Amino acid sequence: MSEKMIELEVKVTMDEMKKIGEFCRQEGVNFSEWMRRLALREIERRNQEKKEEEKPA
Repeated sequence: MSEKMIELEVKVTMDEMKKIGEFCRQEGVNFSEWMRRLALREIERRNQEKKEEEKPA
């Protein structure tokens, strides 16, 4: 599978951006990659919850 990069706009306040920037520096993570991993993890978690809800009791 080939990867295609797209630009996304994220709206945050200046205070939020400062917190995010500080976190990324402290953790040594790239903001874009970190957000990508968070989003994919959340999608997987929700999919797992749906599967568990659909199981017969």
